[in-house]
Amino acid sequence: MTLYDLMNEYATANPSQPGQECQTPELGENLSLLHSSLIECNLEHEEQGGSLRLTASPDNIEPLHLSHFVVAYLPSNSVTKKSEINHALFEIYSFFKWLDKNKISHGLADTNISELLKQLCTKQERCLKLSQLLDDESGRTLKDPPIIQNTLNDVFSVEKIEGNFVSLKGRRHNELLRLKLPPDALTLIQVDDCLDLILGDTSEKWVLLEAGQVYPKIRK
Repeated sequence: MTLYDLMNEYATANPSQPGQECQTPELGENLSLLHSSLIECNLEHEEQGGSLRLTASPDNIEPLHLSHFVVAYLPSNSVTKKSEINHALFEIYSFFKWLDKNKISHGLADTNISELLKQLCTKQERCLKLSQLLDDESGRTLKDPPIIQNTLNDVFSVEKIEGNFVSLKGRRHNELLRLKLPPDALTLIQVDDCLDLILGDTSEKWVLLEAGQVYPKIRK
């Protein structure tokens, strides 16, 4: 069964209120948020009945997907109160326990999901602040924009931090590139952070044109 089918089956057995702007209200608010976050992570999906639905297997889920959901996606989708976040995380935890109870294989079967969720919650504040600082840096670039030869839009992994520079590798662009960042951002950034960025190539250096979500890569 697909992830969407399993989420729908769980939601039918454990009904909850849909959110006002849910893309998949039949899943309830919290599973619908997870469903949208996984699509944003490019898990396999297709359009069905006018909306996007996951066609990926539950075996395709990795810890990185929960990192994106907890650290980046929830805070950017009006789930900001601690009680709201805790409620959402409990629902997600319950869904994976339901998969285990029904002996349904999934990619987090060997992961302590409760501990992973707690760990990710401690990283929210740092990543949100870093995202804001990167956004401020892109604003400074655009105040006096240089001549751009090429742009890259990708989710970049921080491979190395050296002096005032970070070395980045994109999911679609494997060649390492160096980006200079201000000191306040460098104090927060960490190796293995994932940065959703648009970068511009001036032929002399890379500059930050737009910054989006920031979340840490969690190794298995």
